[in-house]
Amino acid sequence: MTRHIALDIRAPGRDYDPLKDKAYRDCALGPEIVAWLAWLDLGGAAERTLDQYERDLSVLALLFPNKGLAEITDLELGAAIRRFPPRSRRVRKAAIDSFYKWAIRTRRIDKNPMALLPAVKSRPQKLIDTFTEAEAEALVNLSLVDGALMLLLLETGIRKGEARALQAQRCDLARERLIVIGGKGGKDRTVPLTQRLTTTLAELFMLEGINQDEYIWYSKPGGGPVHRAHPIGDGSFHRWWDRCLKGAGVRYRKPHTTRHTFATRWRRRGLAVDEIQLLLGHSSIRTTSDLYVHTDVEDVAARMALIEAGSSA
Repeated sequence: MTRHIALDIRAPGRDYDPLKDKAYRDCALGPEIVAWLAWLDLGGAAERTLDQYERDLSVLALLFPNKGLAEITDLELGAAIRRFPPRSRRVRKAAIDSFYKWAIRTRRIDKNPMALLPAVKSRPQKLIDTFTEAEAEALVNLSLVDGALMLLLLETGIRKGEARALQAQRCDLARERLIVIGGKGGKDRTVPLTQRLTTTLAELFMLEGINQDEYIWYSKPGGGPVHRAHPIGDGSFHRWWDRCLKGAGVRYRKPHTTRHTFATRWRRRGLAVDEIQLLLGHSSIRTTSDLYVHTDVEDVAARMALIEAGSSA
């Protein structure tokens, strides 16, 4: 018999449902997933986290539609985790593990089958591409309206979503500070502005007449005049990005490459990893060191040359 869900965690303006048909809610595990998401929401979990957790648990529910929490075995849980791509299994397993720990804590079950599964080893990190100094200069030397935005990405390391939501009032040019509101995980942070970026933004604001409540990234709906009253859409942002790279003659990479480039450049300039962690807004320094700070053999060779020169002096 199909079970229908009475609980609904959605509040006005928020929707954590990743599946349009909401099919997982009609599974035996559906009410528990909804209750868990509501519990996490009460504890202040970020909307993005709730959305991803729902996506992960919906796979489990749909795979075993007639089985509840106490009926799913460790073997079946392992089968569900193997449904995910190998590179994401470690993270997806963590979501399911969190769900079962909640079930133990709230006395829904007395045994945790996830405890019987092996740890999923993290896969070796692939080499992540960054922009060269020449490529970065080509991007920032575009026309002011685009070059200034490229400079902002490269010299603050902000995420694409943070850039899209950035208003002029968040750029404190007098104090040379950028204020990021509601970053990943709902965290706010402050990023210092370089003198070059401060000067460039001041010129952009003046020449383009950008008001404090307007958004820095622009769009041209229907090919019309520049529009900054609302955040730029994701599709419009990617069209802007693609056009800029082509205009600068730079090989295509994803927008997130500017974040990796920012971290790597400042590590080479002497910032410590924990300082870069603060600027990027990471909770874990391991994320910064493992994923964002890229040292290559040329960096090591340059440092070796400096050490050798110092020892022979």
